Amino acid sequence: MTVKHLFTQEAHGVSPEPAEQLELVMGGGAKGDQHEHRKTRALVLMSLFDIEQLGLNPGDLREQITLDLPELMSLEDGTTVKIGEVDIRIDGNCDPCVHIGELLGVQDREAFRESLVGHRGKLGTVLNSGTIAIGDKAEVA
Repeated sequence: MTVKHLFTQEAHGVSPEPAEQLELVMGGGAKGDQHEHRKTRALVLMSLFDIEQLGLNPGDLREQITLDLPELMSLEDGTTVKIGEVDIRIDGNCDPCVHIGELLGVQDREAFRESLVGHRGKLGTVLNSGTIAIGDKAEVA
């Protein structure tokens, strides 16, 4: 399992910017991302499998980390995902909102939101600071 894509989003409503690497901050998320200091939703991890099943592109769902980890959505809260030397605790499912459909220009935003339930990614908190990069090995600890 590896990191496939990385993104930051500087402000609400702007498109995520692809990155080759991210500096992750203990207790939060990705440095420079609008969610960096939040206690909840500091970081969103997505499975490339779910993105492809939904017919979307990496970054469309505003995740910071895209992994080739098909079983991501089945991980229990409290599970640790290790990426390189950084540990990320899974805090729960990211609940989809209608706003994400608006950002993507979807006609029926409520139907789109419903299609994301159980596939919107996992919320995570960084347990130890460090830098991760595309291609880094990821493992469930």
